[in-house]
Amino acid sequence: MNRQWSWQRANIAAGTWCLVVGMGMMTFWLAEPAALAARLPALLGMKFNAALAAAMTGAAVLFTSRGLRTLPALMLVVVLTYGVLALSQHVLAIDIGIDTLLDTPFVDIGTSRPGRIAPNTALCFILLSLALLLRTIRQKTDAVQVVLGLSAVIIAAAALIGYAIALDIAHDWIRFTRMSIPSASCFIALGISIVFVETEETGFHRSTLASILGLSTYLVLLAMAYYELARYEAAFGISFSADTGNARSTLTSLIVISGLLYGGLVAHLYFSSRRARGMADDLAESRAQLAAIIDNAVDGIILIDDRGTILKVNAACTRIFGYDPDEMIGQNVKMLMPDPYHREHDRYIANYQRSGEAKVIGIGREAEGRRKNGEVFPLDLAVARIDRHGSTVYSGIVRDISDRKESEHALIEANAELEEFAYRTSHDLRSPIASSMGLLNISRMMLADGDLKGLGQTLRRMEKNFGRLDHLIQNIITITRNRLMEEEKRPITLRAAVSDAVDSLSHLEEFRRIHIENHIAAELTIISNPSKFDVIVGNMLSNAIKYHDPQEAQPRIDIRALRSAGGIRLSVEDNGLGVPPASRHLLFRMFKRLHPNRSFGSGLGLYILRKSAESLGGSALYEARDKGSRFIIELPVEEKHENPVDPGRR
Repeated sequence: MNRQWSWQRANIAAGTWCLVVGMGMMTFWLAEPAALAARLPALLGMKFNAALAAAMTGAAVLFTSRGLRTLPALMLVVVLTYGVLALSQHVLAIDIGIDTLLDTPFVDIGTSRPGRIAPNTALCFILLSLALLLRTIRQKTDAVQVVLGLSAVIIAAAALIGYAIALDIAHDWIRFTRMSIPSASCFIALGISIVFVETEETGFHRSTLASILGLSTYLVLLAMAYYELARYEAAFGISFSADTGNARSTLTSLIVISGLLYGGLVAHLYFSSRRARGMADDLAESRAQLAAIIDNAVDGIILIDDRGTILKVNAACTRIFGYDPDEMIGQNVKMLMPDPYHREHDRYIANYQRSGEAKVIGIGREAEGRRKNGEVFPLDLAVARIDRHGSTVYSGIVRDISDRKESEHALIEANAELEEFAYRTSHDLRSPIASSMGLLNISRMMLADGDLKGLGQTLRRMEKNFGRLDHLIQNIITITRNRLMEEEKRPITLRAAVSDAVDSLSHLEEFRRIHIENHIAAELTIISNPSKFDVIVGNMLSNAIKYHDPQEAQPRIDIRALRSAGGIRLSVEDNGLGVPPASRHLLFRMFKRLHPNRSFGSGLGLYILRKSAESLGGSALYEARDKGSRFIIELPVEEKHENPVDPGRR
């Protein structure tokens, strides 16, 4: 961007110069300073028409630099037309009256015709206005514009050098009608802006263009000197002969030899620059590919110097640590470390540089990082040492392993849970079986003794044992099914689903003395897995029924549902026994019966409730009430209808 702005300023400078020179010369002609013209006629070498054309060209360049197109194009068309008409007067030896159309010269400064510009001046106006017009229309630089600009610069540069070395033919193509120094300076400024500004897309290297420009100007001057010598010989009948030859042949040889040498140098420079440019392009492409690989790497890559200062980071570091690159580059890398790494980092680098003992470099290990928000997280760290140009830098590759650690932690918890589940399940399965086997032996003896009354009681105890066993097996089946079952989501009408769950629990003991109120709006519908949702609702309700307070005169259960941000919040509130404060940390854990004397369940109900909610992406919560409990399930579900305000919500 800085280079583009630099060349843009070069364009503006060229346009400004032409505008200033043109306006200044027009002011001279309009002011008619006769005394000054008599003493310094060269000051008025630039004709009024040439000054006006230069000012218009400069203004067109400035307008183009501001993004305008139509106005500068019209101005350049005017300049181009004027140049063609002025040149045609010399070529066709005619006078169409444009020389004094806008201003009649107040003094004769020795030109062929008053106000007439030189043919080389007219040609430069044609070349430059055409090149600038093409650039304005196409909004880009091409080879045609470069050739036109080069031609104009060569003509103008030859004229300026001709003034310096007294070679009149260089600026006087027609005697007494010459290109002025102000005109030549304007042409060179505009030509350089055309040739060298934004020309990379044309395929020309600037050094090559500069060499071509120098060679061409040199050869043109040699050719003009040769022509001038020949003209003097013809005009004055002078012979520059000598015993060893003549000056013309010597000059011709000099021109040919120097031209060949210069041309060979330019050719060498051209091919060398092309080769160098190809190597630079390959290097740039390799760097771009490497940068793309580094910037798109999943892992963070950090480059630091031997003092721990961050030199470069890739895009993944921003994602991992939360800092922008500008916030990290130039800072000590310990900003990304929590204690004790932060505190010990500088000492570690100093020890490594002194003793060469590496704890991380070339080895890699797990460490901790610190994000911009202060969060500490686990990461894998691998550091490599790079020696280059007499200095040492270190490259570090960091990988956020938070997800992996969470998975490992979850796996450890799952294994522990599985071990506990296996142990407790085998114990709880064996207990009713062993009890039933003992009761079976007792029953056999009672049957042999004819004790039918005792036999009936024993069989009822066996039935109760088998009921507990069946309940435990059903819970195990539910846990396994929730883990393995894949079910398509379907619309669920909450009120109807809760009503069905209430009906399915009507067989429970003391169900009829409990007042169950369904406050859910009839139109509230969600999209979820029906089987898992039924398990959730069933466990919430059965838990509330089992642990109602038998001393409560009016036991009740209230079911509510309302929409929360992005999901549904289902609550079951009762005025039952509640959960003792000392036991609340055991909620939702396996085989935990918080009122063992009140109910002889398996202790898996709330565990199944939590696991079912988590399998749907939700969570299970408990809130203690002044009397009783409130269990809440929050599920992130797809919703079909807006939820009306629940008038029964407390």
